[in-house]
Amino acid sequence: MDKPFQLLIKPVGADCNLRCAYCFYLPTGDLYPTEAPRRMSDEVLETITGGLLGYKFPQTVFAWQGGEPTLAGLDFFRRVVGVEQRLGTGGQSVGNTLQTNGLLLDDEWCRFLRQYSFLIGLSLDGPQSVHDLHRHAPGGRSAWELAIEAARLMDRHEIQYNILCVIHRDNVGMGADLARWFVGQGFRFLQFIPCIEPGQPLNVSADAYGAFLCDVFDYWCKEGVERISIRDFEAWVATCIDHPAGLCTYGRKCNHYLVVEHNGDVYPCDFFVREEWRLGNVLEHPLDWFMRCEAHKRFAKLKHDVAACAGCPWRVLCHGGCIKDRLAGQGVSAPTPLCTGYKAFFRHAEPKLRELARRVSRRRRDS
Repeated sequence: MDKPFQLLIKPVGADCNLRCAYCFYLPTGDLYPTEAPRRMSDEVLETITGGLLGYKFPQTVFAWQGGEPTLAGLDFFRRVVGVEQRLGTGGQSVGNTLQTNGLLLDDEWCRFLRQYSFLIGLSLDGPQSVHDLHRHAPGGRSAWELAIEAARLMDRHEIQYNILCVIHRDNVGMGADLARWFVGQGFRFLQFIPCIEPGQPLNVSADAYGAFLCDVFDYWCKEGVERISIRDFEAWVATCIDHPAGLCTYGRKCNHYLVVEHNGDVYPCDFFVREEWRLGNVLEHPLDWFMRCEAHKRFAKLKHDVAACAGCPWRVLCHGGCIKDRLAGQGVSAPTPLCTGYKAFFRHAEPKLRELARRVSRRRRDS
């Protein structure tokens, strides 16, 4: 396999210990109604680990998501590392990422995550008044307090983590104040994810999201692009110097990873875990077969096949936006419903993005 790819792995499927009002993944559990709780077998774990390591990519990354992947248990992830060590070869660069709501993290978890250098994505939507609006923990507990406690635990254990913040109807108007709050809490690595789902009342409007991006971008430029990492802006800077964006949302094709469900079923994207997009099972085919199969190629092309984007000066920066978002608008053949917001942002930010890109290029030449 010439082109490296990643696995986005769902070891517990859609199982989760939160009920978030805007969760897109929870309904995927209906595909596996008789499997509760949903847990990945050692056979599937060994198959995907050995398969991906066997390609000997320059860097191999296993991305663990859910639902809530920590529900698989710490012993499961100890087996993960053990299998990676046993099936990998000397000198291979292997990484693990884990996206979590933080509810189950404790000192034992954190010692493990630190020992094996897991990169964590912690879900946090802002101050308590915002986060607890739509993220509901069991037993009436505050999901915000538990997430903040997890962040402080990871700080004490010196674990690298990013904040994953969903932008929805109730925090999109906060703009730079939201970014400022995160930075004031000591969080320096941020990713903002707009809520766009078919029929979801918490969806952001294009105009509101465009204004949010402009406000946060101005704050980022003023407060220090070297000091604060905001993934979307860094992706657009990378695009300006002809580097991969690093975010599939803005890529030309959606062909960077495969989603593996708890039972080994494979899908092209976690937003498309649907029966009509099931590619097969890892116990039936090698991983590269899924990347090469016609169904995956057909899916990948959907990203760029947007006739309405022809001639748009900003196309190189967004390539029509996320396919999933388009389903909440006019369909996959139309641009993202956030189109006017993105255009407003690009008009506002492009000169500075180009300047930052030139600065990055100079640093690379001089280093």
